[in-house]
Amino acid sequence: MNFNPDDLRLESMEDLEEVVRQSEEALSRLGGVYGELAAITGEGFGADGLARAVVDGTGRIQKITFDPRIARLDTQTIAEAATEAVLAAQDAAQRQNEELIREATGGQPVTLDMESARRQFEEIGEDLARSLRDLTGRD
Repeated sequence: MNFNPDDLRLESMEDLEEVVRQSEEALSRLGGVYGELAAITGEGFGADGLARAVVDGTGRIQKITFDPRIARLDTQTIAEAATEAVLAAQDAAQRQNEELIREATGGQPVTLDMESARRQFEEIGEDLARSLRDLTGRD
């Protein structure tokens, strides 16, 4: 049984136990990914490698270094090289973030729309309460 909140129809206690088990597994995978996300760094280069940037998983610049040969270039070109390196590093970090999340969720999209998530949880809760009433024969 794949867990899809839109298709949630609990017909037995076994279905409920399966949903709980899958939810626990998903939370465990996402919890493990959190530490990996914090460790991500992205690296990028500009001006044919004369500028190098390293960013963390959120895209914050950790380090910019320049090959000494960059001093031969004008300041505008150096600035463009630094920008190019930072953007490339941010892209690299973002790709790594997306890959980790894709692996943790089994390719399922992760929503950051909190209002939508709240509504989904309310609907799941209502379906769960209704199913439990049906299973136990209580109103």
